[in-house]
Amino acid sequence: MNQENKDILKGLIEKHKELGISDQIDYEKFYLYSLITHSTAIEGSTVTEVEAQLLFDEGITSSKRTMMEQMMNLDLKDAYEYRRRSGR
Repeated sequence: MNQENKDILKGLIEKHKELGISDQIDYEKFYLYSLITHSTAIEGSTVTEVEAQLLFDEGITSSKRTMMEQMMNLDLKDAYEYRRRSGR
């Protein structure tokens, strides 16, 4: 990469920081929800990431999914949050 491109990239990174774009997304929450959704999918859950987000954040259940699938996701979320709080 030549110096001109490095300078352009540096300017774009600085602008990105100034705008606070990375502060608009809770990446830790996004990662956790994705991890939960994919982990429960291995066990047979068909709950999507969007459905999981609605369930976790708003308490909205999906009429397309069984209660067992949704509870599996909620239980795993609770387990991860317990783990994070307890530091174990």
